[in-house]
Amino acid sequence: MRILQFLSWEYPPRIVGGLARHVYWLSRELARRGVEVLVVTLDYPGAPRFEYVDGVKIIRVRSYVLPSPDFISWVHQFNIWMIKDASDELHDISIIHAHDWLSALSAITLKHTLRKPLVATIHSTEYGRRGGIFNEFQKHIHEVEWRLTYEAWRIIVCSEYMRGEVMNLFNLPSDKIDVIPNGINPIDLSKPIDNVRRRYAEDWEKIVLFVGRLVHAKGIHIFVEAGIDLLDRRRDVKFIVVGDGVLKEEMMRRVYERGVSHKFFFTGFISDNDLNDLYRICDVAVFPSIYEPFGIVALEAMSAAKPVVVSDVGGLSSLVIDGFNGVKVPPNNPYALSRAIEKIISNPTFAEYLGKNGFNHVYQNYTWDKIADKTLKTYSQVLEAYKRSSWFKA
Repeated sequence: MRILQFLSWEYPPRIVGGLARHVYWLSRELARRGVEVLVVTLDYPGAPRFEYVDGVKIIRVRSYVLPSPDFISWVHQFNIWMIKDASDELHDISIIHAHDWLSALSAITLKHTLRKPLVATIHSTEYGRRGGIFNEFQKHIHEVEWRLTYEAWRIIVCSEYMRGEVMNLFNLPSDKIDVIPNGINPIDLSKPIDNVRRRYAEDWEKIVLFVGRLVHAKGIHIFVEAGIDLLDRRRDVKFIVVGDGVLKEEMMRRVYERGVSHKFFFTGFISDNDLNDLYRICDVAVFPSIYEPFGIVALEAMSAAKPVVVSDVGGLSSLVIDGFNGVKVPPNNPYALSRAIEKIISNPTFAEYLGKNGFNHVYQNYTWDKIADKTLKTYSQVLEAYKRSSWFKA
């Protein structure tokens, strides 16, 4: 029986971004196929240190043991505890699977200690997130990312765009990289959602939805400017912003200064159930990212049969076929975004066409059973190569 170790700094209930959900659902789908899965992650208030759920064993290590002067010192410290606290569970392990740079040091150490193959999923890069490497802090993270890709037997990325990015940044051969998209659990459209819409908008208002961290890379500032521009032409629109981040107060101040704060609803972080309700009641979902390795929120909206507008960047470019299952706009262009939103909310037939095609696209390509099958193929390829190597111990 294969034992796989997922090293991930976030895992429910610790949810920072999409990585937590990715590891959560992939681990369960692999366990459903008879794979013995061990997840090593960080502690969280109220969550048990050890847990066995749906065939997945979870170990939550102590994230704060000694005072840390900065973020990187804290990361290196919890990597030590990942190794220590999981040491009793590492017998008969077949593959070590690490996610992003935050668990790289523990993964690399375990690789050499156990002489087992390492697979690494690179969800994003420091260079891509920052638009370059500008200081020693970012340089350190970039170098750790490089080391992880160097040490890994194979690399998994979520899109062809990310394949190109990691190849160029880390000087990797193309045949070391597997493109396996993120998956989603399609939204249950049979659940009643009576009166949810009226919590956010009047019956005569169209709802335009943004979901994501409120940071520059996700284009929240572009969304707000597009909304202000659209409101200059028509008033039957309400903009809902789901998420939190460093730009939240600035964006709220911006719409207040323009006299349209009553047209913007900033929800902050909300539960998955509440988010699914918003996907279902919105008229269009908008994702104007400047940097986006994949774009799982766009798939979530599609699974609710809603039209999407996305920036023509990164992974979003490969998810959306312009005019078929969504609309693409040039990045960093709020006026093009405003016009695209208006085109969709003014044409219900076109909106329904986009939503239907997006819904079918998700079910055909992005459910977790399909993602798990592709991941198992990568594992099998790695194990076959490993058994032919000098590392293998019969």
